[in-house]
Amino acid sequence: MKTTTRSSPILFDDFLELAGTDLRQAQLIVFTGVSGSGKSSALRFLCDQHPAFSGEPQQWIWVPGKSPDPAQLRGNRLVVVDEVSHPRQLPLVARLLKQNQTVAVASHLRPAWFLPLRLAWRIHHFRTDRDPAKISRYLCRLGIPHTAGAVAEFCRLYGSSYLDLDCILERYPGKSLDQALHLTLKLDRLTHLRAEKWPPVMPVIQAGPAEEEPGELPQNLATAGEQE
Repeated sequence: MKTTTRSSPILFDDFLELAGTDLRQAQLIVFTGVSGSGKSSALRFLCDQHPAFSGEPQQWIWVPGKSPDPAQLRGNRLVVVDEVSHPRQLPLVARLLKQNQTVAVASHLRPAWFLPLRLAWRIHHFRTDRDPAKISRYLCRLGIPHTAGAVAEFCRLYGSSYLDLDCILERYPGKSLDQALHLTLKLDRLTHLRAEKWPPVMPVIQAGPAEEEPGELPQNLATAGEQE
């Protein structure tokens, strides 16, 4: 596994219901969504907790600005590619598929870019930025008041992104989401900038099982790494 930075352990919300999805025959697994929507944490969950891959030979590679040698990545049960942001990286994915059982990708590309790969491999595709319910659950865990309307408006504007939500909440601490979102739209503008040298961040598995408060958190919460 190739990484330079590790995140703090956090609670992972299995909003994609990966734990109950049979991926034993999957060859390519693609997670697509905006930054901060849970792609890398979903990859981490596959590696450490999904029954199809946990405990099996794995490799995690970070591809932005790098050209990994596929010849050195052979015979793995799972190869994780974090993250694919340009079509020119797709030939690397194809070469990895030829030499390993399953490849899982975090991607910023449109799903249509992966359609040609369906001719040769079985693909499971997941969108990570279209679930308002996970935002509501996250706010409940933080104890931040919110209405369904504010959550829906946030997701309409930014997608269901933990990263953008955290930016808004940090900008206006002590406010409800409704208040913070109103002030953000009135006074601020969120912009995503791609850094020249962005340090890769490896999600971290929490040491013990998450403690659920009765009536608060649903059953699709699992222990895993950071939300991106």
